[in-house]
Amino acid sequence: MTKQVRFAYKNIFHSPAPQQQPQLSYSVSSGPSSSGPITPPSAYSHGLPGPMPVSYAATHPQPSSKSSKPSSSKYSAPVRVHPYLETSALSYNMMDHPSTATRNGHSLSSKTFREPATSPPLPFLALTSQYLPWTIKVYASNGSYVTLEDVLICAYRSLRTNITTLDFNSFPSSNDQRRATRAYEQRYRRLKSTRAYDEEKRGGMKRVDFLMGHSKFLGISNNSLRPHEWHLNVT
Repeated sequence: MTKQVRFAYKNIFHSPAPQQQPQLSYSVSSGPSSSGPITPPSAYSHGLPGPMPVSYAATHPQPSSKSSKPSSSKYSAPVRVHPYLETSALSYNMMDHPSTATRNGHSLSSKTFREPATSPPLPFLALTSQYLPWTIKVYASNGSYVTLEDVLICAYRSLRTNITTLDFNSFPSSNDQRRATRAYEQRYRRLKSTRAYDEEKRGGMKRVDFLMGHSKFLGISNNSLRPHEWHLNVT
């Protein structure tokens, strides 16, 4: 049976409600888009995952004008990451909301979420991944420095963005397209609630599916001379 694959431009988030987390400012790199259903690529003549577009009113707050990319010459010592952002410090699946992240079996406190993501604190971080053709831009929601919560929330919201036909066609091979499609199917099939299952399926393919199943968060690491450039590690 031929799989039906479609996109929905609108985003729906299904996750546990965060515990009174403050509104965060964030930015997501993306290409231009248009309204209405996407014309499916020839390789998937019956459409891309996610039958029909669904309604969702989303707002994307702009970063504060005070936030700016840090200069490398400003920092004489290496920038260190928050201990909870180090390799395997958290148990967290990036398909889910950051409020589900745990440390040694315990949920993170609101105080921990508000702690600086780096030392010294930085007003901006750029996260990249070998699996993603986009950069996840993280701005300081408090107008001063990026927090642990900013990193997790911005990454989550970026990965919950619906992909386009152009995005889908950017995969280097049809095998990668199939792997991403399987990741989409596994994402909604894991949900036990019938309502959540149906809504997640209708939501269509999202950027998180570009991880092709590698959605376990392993932290971030800085491998460049620029203090604001970080690599998103997943497995």
